Amino acid sequence: MRTFNQIIRSSLVHKRLKSTAVTSKMHVFTQKRNPITGSTEWDVQHEDYDYHQEIARSAFADMLHDTERNKKYQRALQLAIEKMHDAGKKANVLDIGTGTGLLSIMAARCGADTITACEAFKPMAECCLKILKMNGVADKITVIPKRSTDLTVGEGGDMNEKANILVTEVFDTELIGEGALSTFYHAHQYLLEEDCIVVPDSAVIYAQVVECPTLQKWNKLNDLADEDLEVILRTPQKIKDCAGSAAVHDLQLSQLPRIAFKELSDQIPVFYYDWSGRSPVDRRRTVKQQFTVSNTGRAQIVFMWWELNMDMEGKICLSCAPWWTHPDADLSSDRPQDKIPWRDHWMQGVYYLPQEMTVQKDSEVSLVSCQDEYSLWFYLEDEKTKYRHYSRPICECGVHMAISRTHVSYLNDGKRSKRFLAQIKEDLVKDATVLDFNGSSFLGMAAAKMGAKTVYILENMKLNINILNDYIKENALENVIVLSELTDEVLEKVTNVVCDPNFSSAILPWENLKVAYLLHKYKSKLKDSVTIVPESCEFWAMPVEFKDLHKIRIPLGTCEGIDMTMFDSLVESSRLISDAEIEAQPLWEYPCKCRGEPRKLVELQMKDLKVTYASDGVHPIVDSESQASNPVNGFVIWAVWMVGGKSISAGPVEWPNVGERVSWDMHTRQAVKILKKTKIVSNSDKWNYQVACDLENGHFSLNIDWASEES
Repeated sequence: MRTFNQIIRSSLVHKRLKSTAVTSKMHVFTQKRNPITGSTEWDVQHEDYDYHQEIARSAFADMLHDTERNKKYQRALQLAIEKMHDAGKKANVLDIGTGTGLLSIMAARCGADTITACEAFKPMAECCLKILKMNGVADKITVIPKRSTDLTVGEGGDMNEKANILVTEVFDTELIGEGALSTFYHAHQYLLEEDCIVVPDSAVIYAQVVECPTLQKWNKLNDLADEDLEVILRTPQKIKDCAGSAAVHDLQLSQLPRIAFKELSDQIPVFYYDWSGRSPVDRRRTVKQQFTVSNTGRAQIVFMWWELNMDMEGKICLSCAPWWTHPDADLSSDRPQDKIPWRDHWMQGVYYLPQEMTVQKDSEVSLVSCQDEYSLWFYLEDEKTKYRHYSRPICECGVHMAISRTHVSYLNDGKRSKRFLAQIKEDLVKDATVLDFNGSSFLGMAAAKMGAKTVYILENMKLNINILNDYIKENALENVIVLSELTDEVLEKVTNVVCDPNFSSAILPWENLKVAYLLHKYKSKLKDSVTIVPESCEFWAMPVEFKDLHKIRIPLGTCEGIDMTMFDSLVESSRLISDAEIEAQPLWEYPCKCRGEPRKLVELQMKDLKVTYASDGVHPIVDSESQASNPVNGFVIWAVWMVGGKSISAGPVEWPNVGERVSWDMHTRQAVKILKKTKIVSNSDKWNYQVACDLENGHFSLNIDWASEES
């Protein structure tokens, strides 16, 4: 095994090679926040880092991998162009937000007479020109590097005449969040003929009222209870009563277990949008619709999705519905969600109702749907519950501003919290002085309720401190003190250290090593007899086969017969500069199969911390002899924390079996490395890793890849 310094040097060489392979330009110093130490540090970045990051973020490659979307756009374009030609007119196409030029090239192949494509992001506009040339259509398409709202029409303008066909894709999960309403309005006012054809022609937003305690855990903080279901810590009333945030919670709803929610309504069409211009589209409106309740339950949430009618006759429909209401779902199959088109650019929306309401089957209730230019929100009314206004809900408790939805769900994970509470209760000594390193959790305050004499909570974020003070007041905790810094006097008193190893500031699993960093920082001042919860941390990894998630990173190659390698090169070169190889993903939303034995990478014992850790190794895919060959397109890394001698996984909820689908923890995110190319592996294939951890400076480095044949 190599030393810490050897692994660090290897990691630096890897990064240097990665950078110099792309460019030899100058580098600059930039400031960034270290999530483990909480301090601001200087980092060396490429001088055009922001530029390349913008390019990398503009790459919705999964959208271009969406075969259904591509084919339906092409078919609708073909019909529109044929319709103009059948009427004896030229087909003059305008493509707004062309990106790679895919839709414009489709229009050219369908016989359009003139095509104007506008793209405001200049690097993408330049890439589009190269793609057009590569595909032999550069002479048929005019690319204007402007926003559509800046285009001019007439002699000497960007367009000689108004277009009679518009094709555009300016939609997001909420349909209108990317400015679709203003885009279409301006186009009809200034860029299109009156009798134009628009692709898509129209859209419908659907809503469904549900009871879903599982997702409500992402929105409302519950009381904290122990294994005997005794409430240890009450949630402040102001937090319980808060209307929450109106911002959409976009999810892959088809991956939500069917038993996790109860439908209280059928799907309700709430908004219709006529993109064709035949009727006006309101930029702000409120619609109240009465419906008959389909099941008795607690109305908590509104699910939302939309459909595009691609052609004027409504024969070509593109649906973003979840599987249980998707027009193409095979409801007789074991997993209908696996049979419908997958999209990460257009998911489904979850909206939390400002106030829950108990509804009875067959009763009449009104859904109030609200829309401004960019977003949606919902209310529910019955005979007893009426609202004076339907303004956009705003968080007034601080929780929805300070804490992510994933972290709220983590704090509501009763199975996990009960394990922590039981161990803290067991460890507390008489007249215990407890130190809690995590002010974005409630373990310290729970210890105060369970008998600790004094509790100190280390926290310097103002929003978190306000939430802590609300809990302290609600639960009449006179023995809890919140500190932004620790003194020797405080540290010398501590008998118990508790730290929920999930910080609200953490994104990647190892960023929760803040607990180890703080223990290392203060260990010389703590008593040798101090008890620590959690006891240790392990990081594990395994190769997987993602069903769809890899599409967000893999190259396009060709798309509907169109050469997109120029786009691949642009995005890949920018990603090498701006993006980390490993990213965080909520894998419960993204199915995958285990394709190799899980392997432990490194372990940290909280009572015996070292300044540095170094670990590397080479592992076979499986330990047993097997003739099977399977695809691998990624690696997953996760943390396992030990509490009372028992493991708490922030990864698989059950031990993964090779070849089977993995069930992931819903309340945390896992680290993912998506491979650029799928590899067909057998039991003779191996993968390697290098881990380096520096607790003095709060640095963690991980490389993971296929092993060379010499390994």
